[in-house]
Amino acid sequence: MTGGQAIKVRLVPEGGERVIQAERPLKAGELLRMLGMNEEVAVVLRDGKPLLPEDLVPPGETVDVVRVLSGG
Repeated sequence: MTGGQAIKVRLVPEGGERVIQAERPLKAGELLRMLGMNEEVAVVLRDGKPLLPEDLVPPGETVDVVRVLSGG
């Protein structure tokens, strides 16, 4: 197994971690879909700052995925 070919995802508020194997940078929206989510229910954060769905997340990076809770 080669090192650095994965994106580590910390799930908030669940507290778990997932590792997504990636040979290339993934768009934040693509990463969410791989986790079974979309931009309406979660946001990807890099260093505490939200990423747009088209922003790239390269292999070797760690990001947070925060579920967005909304009420009506």
